[in-house]
Parts: sequence; C-alpha cells; structure tokens
Amino acid sequence: MMKPELLSPCGNTEALRAAVNNGADAVYLGGKDFSARRYAGNFSLEELKEACDYCHVRGVKVYVTVNTLYKDSELTKFINFVKELYMMGVDALIVQDTGAANLIKRSFPDMKINASTQLTANTAEDVNFLYKNGFDKVILSRELSLEEIKKIRQSTEAEIECFVHGALCVSFSGQCIMSSILGGRSGNRGCCAQTCRLPYSLYKDFDKVSEGYLMSPKDIETLEILPQLIEAGINSFKIEGRMKNPEYVAGVTAIYRKYIDMYFDDPEGYAVDKNDLKTLLQLFNRGGFTNGYFTSPSGSEMMSAERPKAWGLKAGIIDVYDSKYGRASIRTREPLVPGDGIEVWTKTEPHAGCGISKPSRAGQVISVMVKGDIAKNDVVYKTHDKALMDSMKKTYEKDTRKTPIYGKLTVKDGTPAMLKLWLEKGVSISAEGSVPQKAENRPVTEDVLRKQISKMGSTPFELEKLDIILDDGIYIDIKALNELRRTACDKLAEKLMSKNRHKEPDFVAFPETSVSGVKKNKKLTVKVKNKGQFNAAVGCEGVDTIYFELCEEFEEDFENIIKKAHDNGVKLYAAFPRIYRQRAEEVYGDFVSKLANSMTDGFLVTSAGLFDMVKSFGKNAAVDYNMNVFNNEAVEYYKHRGAERITMSVEMNVKELNSAADDDCETVVYGYLPLMTTMQCPIGNYAGGKTNGVFCKERFSEARFVLKDRKDVAFPLLPDCNLCVCQILNSKPLFTLKFYDEVLETPAGYVRLDFTRETAGETAEIIRAYAEMTENPKRPGQYAKALLNRMAKKAVTKGHFFRGVE
Repeated sequence: MMKPELLSPCGNTEALRAAVNNGADAVYLGGKDFSARRYAGNFSLEELKEACDYCHVRGVKVYVTVNTLYKDSELTKFINFVKELYMMGVDALIVQDTGAANLIKRSFPDMKINASTQLTANTAEDVNFLYKNGFDKVILSRELSLEEIKKIRQSTEAEIECFVHGALCVSFSGQCIMSSILGGRSGNRGCCAQTCRLPYSLYKDFDKVSEGYLMSPKDIETLEILPQLIEAGINSFKIEGRMKNPEYVAGVTAIYRKYIDMYFDDPEGYAVDKNDLKTLLQLFNRGGFTNGYFTSPSGSEMMSAERPKAWGLKAGIIDVYDSKYGRASIRTREPLVPGDGIEVWTKTEPHAGCGISKPSRAGQVISVMVKGDIAKNDVVYKTHDKALMDSMKKTYEKDTRKTPIYGKLTVKDGTPAMLKLWLEKGVSISAEGSVPQKAENRPVTEDVLRKQISKMGSTPFELEKLDIILDDGIYIDIKALNELRRTACDKLAEKLMSKNRHKEPDFVAFPETSVSGVKKNKKLTVKVKNKGQFNAAVGCEGVDTIYFELCEEFEEDFENIIKKAHDNGVKLYAAFPRIYRQRAEEVYGDFVSKLANSMTDGFLVTSAGLFDMVKSFGKNAAVDYNMNVFNNEAVEYYKHRGAERITMSVEMNVKELNSAADDDCETVVYGYLPLMTTMQCPIGNYAGGKTNGVFCKERFSEARFVLKDRKDVAFPLLPDCNLCVCQILNSKPLFTLKFYDEVLETPAGYVRLDFTRETAGETAEIIRAYAEMTENPKRPGQYAKALLNRMAKKAVTKGHFFRGVE
C-alpha cells in the first residue's frame, strides 16, 4: 500500500513556504491568468519558476492550475503560457477544459495533466475515459462515498485524487452557473461570486418553511476516517484553500502530515488527538466539520445554515452584560491571551466583538469592554488565536525542510579532493576541490572532514551519511573543504532544479477555430421531462429530435414512445440525468440496457464515461451542455471520438459561438436553466428531515418549492427523489425569439428548447412559435407573435448570448 501524496494549496509565496516546510509532498498553485481562483494572490511567471526551483530541490512536486474554460480568442495566449510552464519544469497541470487538454497534448505530449474536479468524474467509466484520452490523474467529485471510491480504485489504472479537508461547494463542481447567470461571474472561469453563501428562504407554495444560509455547507475534515481513505487506495489527499492565509496552510498541512505518517508507522495505534481537532477548528470552520460525502449521502447536518463565514472556536458564554457601560462578564471554556480576538453571537447581526488585553485560564470569569445588542447566555467564539497564528508563522519564516542526501569524500595524496553527493532516488553529482598537501605538523583527520562536510547550514540538504576515503599524512585546509562542500551542494541543487526543465520546443500547436460560417437551415430539437411534454412536442411540426430524460414514465412505455416519435418523423434520444453515478445506475441501469437494444436513435450524454458507454451500444452520442464545451478545440475533442452532435456551453455569447461551433453543434435557445445541481436538496434538508444518511420521509417530486433570495426573487426547485438530487432553476426562462435572427446566424446546425416545469399546453405553444421562427426568422407567424406578446409581460432573460462571462 503506497503512502498517499499530501497536496497543499498555495495562493501566494508565503503559503508555498508554509506548505513545503510543514510536510506537503506536492503543492498546487495558479498563475496570474488562467486559474480557477482568479482572486487569490497567485504567481507571476518569474514567481512560478522560483516556486518550481524551491520545491524541486526539496523533493516537492508542483502542479499548476489551468482549470477553467477558455475562449477561442484566449487559446493562443494560453498555450504560450503553458509552454513557459513546460520549460520551467512544472510536474503537472490541473485542467478542466477538454479543448485545452487537447491542445496541450498536441503541443507537449510528455506533459502530465490532471483532470480537475470541475470535470465531474463520478464513476470508473468517467475516470477511464479521461485516462485513455490524455489525463494522468483524475480528481474525483467531492460527492462520492467511500464505497464508490473503492469501486473506482478497483476498476482503473489511473491515479485518483480526493479532497480531504476544506470548503465544499454545494453544487457538483463544474455543474454550477448560478454566479454566472445572476452576475456574469462564472465559476467555470475562476470568478465565482459564491452566491450559495448568501441567505435564502425556502417556500412551499406561499408558506415559508425555513430561512438562513440554506446552501452553505460546512467544511470537511477527515482525520477520523483517514485510515479508511488510505486503505481505499486514493493516490492523493488534497487540502482545499488557495484563498486561505499561510497560517491555515501551515497548520492543516502539518496535522495531515502527522496523521498520514502515524498510520504508516503504527496503524494499530492510530488515534486522533482532540487538541489537533481544536487547532483545525480554530484555523477555519463553519460551525464545525463533517466527514463530507465519504460517510453521508447529504443532509442538514452537513450545512452551516446559521452563518456562512468562519466561526472560530467556542470560548465561553456571556454571564452578565452591563449595557450602560458596555461591560461583559464572560464565563470562559478556553484560555485567552492578549492579542486574541473574540466575537459575541448576538441574536441579530452584526455580532459584537473585541480584542483581549489580559491572559486568562479556561473556566475563569473575565470582564471585557464590548458594545452591542448582547444578552446573558450569548455564545462567545475565539475568532483569532494569537499564539496559534504566531506558532504557525514560525514554521515557515525560516526554511526547515531538508532533503536527505548521502555523500562520499575522497582525499588522496596527489589528486584533487572529490565529493560525491546523491539522493536515495538516484540523482547524483561529483565536485572537485583542491589538491591536498603533505602534512608538516598535524595531518587532517576523518573527524575534521566529517564535521566540515556535514555543515549544510542554509542549504536545502541534510547529510544522512558520509563515507570517507583518506590517505595518511596529508592536510587540506578548512577553507578548501568549505568551498568543496558549497560547490557540491550548488551542483546538486542545480541538477534537482533542472531535472524537469525542458528546452524551448520547436513546435507549439496552433488552436483550431470554426470555419463553418452561417448555418442557414437549422434543425429544432426539444428536451422533455415527462410524457405530457413529449406528446405535445411530437405533435408539433418542425421538430427534428426529442430528447426524453430517463424517468419512470419513459421506462413504462418506452417502446410506444419511440414508435410514436418515428411515426411522426422525429428522432428520439434518451437523455441521461445530469449526474449519473452509482445510484443512477441502480435506478436506471436495466432501462438503459433495454434502450441500448431498442430502436432509439441515440443518447444525450452528460458525462465523459457515458460517452464511451453509448458508443459501445452502437448508438449516436450527443454531448450535453453541462459537459462545458467552450471552444472549437473542445468541439473537435469530442467529434474525433465519435460525437454525433455537441451542445455548446450556455455561458457563451454569439461572437464566441461563431468561432467555436459548427453545423454538428447545438445551442439552447429556451428554458429554465439549471443554475446548480446538488446533493444538498433544500427541500429534503429543511422540509423532508434528511439528515445523517436518513433519506426524506416523503417524495417531493410533484411539490412546488422555491428558494427566495434577499431581493425576493424565487428560484424553482426541481428535485429528483429517485436519485436524491435537486436542480435549482433560474427564476426566469431563457427566451430568444425577440433576437432570434441573430442566434440563427451562428454556425450551429441545431437549436434546442429545454422543458422542465412547463405544462403540455405551454410546451406546444413554445415549440410552434420557435418552429415558425426557425423556418422564417424575418416574418413571425401567428404562433410566434402570440408567444412574443405573452412573454413581453413576463420576466425573461437573454442568457449570455449578448454579454458572455468574464
């Protein structure tokens, strides 16, 4: 059983030193451009080169995040940036964009790339598709259970990586466009505004069910289950936190280093010290920790509904408060020292807080001056621990991480002194010094040689063992020995730093762009969720293809549904759920097998692994927009692997579609777009009693629930109780008829209508209007005019067709 890699986050140079000096095996960091944490400090090219050298000489790997989606107009600059990373010797890139991955592998075939968690890999099939198509390691979705991870490990040769500590996204990574649609700041482009951390109210019809920070998960912590994660065969343990301070990186890295090593040194004696858990809580928590989805499928206990920000460590309660003078008596449960900061959780925000000026013991009643709406029994949290912060800072102010090396010193009469240094893994150098002289008085001794050569000082090395060959009766002065040691150490450091570097390549691939031009005669496709919508769609003229999402209604009558579509000259594709993992396989696996042997025309696939599955059926595979195809390189990536059509990302504007799409591509032009897909169903968590692995007491598929934000905007909830997944829909539909002629001028060969909550009547009305306009956009017919009039009185959105994303 291999010891897993400990991978730490670095938002700046201080955090890098904190990670390395506290035991990280590898670090991940981003450049000033092309990174999913655009608001972290990040690294310039020169700083990235220095980071590589600093880490490599200490035996630490460097992974650079280029884990966002890229526009065609950015790919030339992107690949030139990657060329610089290739030349400086980064160990791997973390990539989301399959088009970018395609471009990297064409330019630098030997460069390792790791699949970002934004690629939403949930199954062994997902992992194996990515592995055989250019990715070396796959970062799994955070929603996977330990059981699912074990099955993946047993079914793939690829390395797998999991997050073991830090923040959780409430949505499946790569499946959230909430920040993008509401404010133009795309999480897929590194600009997430964290709209999930805002307050919301849950309503059923007109009744408020719950309110608070309903979509804000607690952070995960996994020390208690670390042995199980190790035994599951996870190759890399990842700590989240490129936006966190260096002290956080230092403390979390040191603690996980301690417990990984503890398990391998003495698995039977593995035990977690509660003081380490307190340290982790103090460094950052949102109302405590959970073990994430490793041990629980989801539930209210995983959420921090009271507050989305850092809580600190519970330090006491208010015993007495004198509002006239602003003096509070606090009964403490933790020691406090001058420089600590505390916060009193009052009944309403903002909470009150102050600094500590006198030391106190746990259990002592202290008096502090603090103003606010404070009452007896209000809880007090220690939000800043000066002693802890100071101790963490000391761990990286000086470089203490040393690489163990071995040496052989040869001092022989008449020949230059030779010092050979090497690492256990085989890297070695030799350095030549001055010629020793005949000793006139006191010949040099082996003890003197060993003492001088072992003085590694500020070098990144620690001499574990030194063999010495010494002739009798000779002398070499201390200055010459010191010079020989310095020369040898410098040579070894340079060899370690240059080991991964590459010369400037002769060839760098040029990004492809679409040359299709305007596709005049577009085909209309429709995606439906129920039989009523299907019957409405199949009865309308002008529909080329219907995508029918897997559901019980479809399964019960699929042969007649397929026949009815074909009788009306319409192709019928089965649409996979947005998240297809073990539970979905248990629910729909048999149905999918039946469809594979049916007359269905193909499948709309929503993940990488499903693509290969469908191709093995001998059916057409259409790529859905949640697979985030954002540029022409990504279009070609899937076309070369047999995709029949590709739905483009809904975050693209018309200009970007013109350079990326071709006539095998599809754009979504109507629908209540899913802003996020989550295991943390607000209905189940706050109305269904879903907690601690206990599923909802009832099914809510037909109920009408919405989330309302601070502006009273209502976002419909679309739960799938079969899969225990919920989609949060946009409050208003994407509606493009008003500027449809401009959409039709893009190169895409298909336009698509997505139906979710619409009635059969609404479905038919919308299809007929779009069919008319698709055939003749310059002259709206009766259906189009009627729909335009009705929608003029309703809130709608143009989506990103004319704005795009940052």
